[in-house]
Amino acid sequence: MEISVRERQILPTGLRPSQRPPRQARRFEVLRHGEMGKLLLEKGRYQEALVQVEQALALNPHDAESWCSRADVLGCLGRYEEALQSLEQAQELAGFASARLWVQKAVLLILLNRPKLALTCCNQALWRSPSHTQAWLFRGVALHGLGRFKAAYRSYQRVLEPAAPSSANSIRKLCHDLTIDHQAS
Repeated sequence: MEISVRERQILPTGLRPSQRPPRQARRFEVLRHGEMGKLLLEKGRYQEALVQVEQALALNPHDAESWCSRADVLGCLGRYEEALQSLEQAQELAGFASARLWVQKAVLLILLNRPKLALTCCNQALWRSPSHTQAWLFRGVALHGLGRFKAAYRSYQRVLEPAAPSSANSIRKLCHDLTIDHQAS
């Protein structure tokens, strides 16, 4: 679109889509495919979601969020081993600091009937985010799967606590639970 001001042509500022650098265009396409994949996942259209997420990964195989989305889709398809591999790729790219990724990994390990590894993942999540309610919940599920019912119920109790305690208090509670668990085993 051109605008004429006093017989002078003025072009709009910014780059036109045809002038967009390839890297920026690729980032946009990765984002577009990733978001389409998430929308299709929410609608239960898992195969279509997987196609979108894999297109995003084809454009940028170093995008941790796309690997995480791929794990979500594969989990919904019941392909838990592949989902776990995708999630581990996401963790590697994003660093291992995300409590959310540790919890997601724990869930997959529970589905794969590996409660001991799931428990380790939940503990990792709780060290990073001591009041992470999902980490406490799935820690309880993992402990339950190991037959450690008292410890499981202590973890479930942490989910039911009304106010989020301070981080120091949450870490103290986690250490206390780990000590009791260690003494019981």
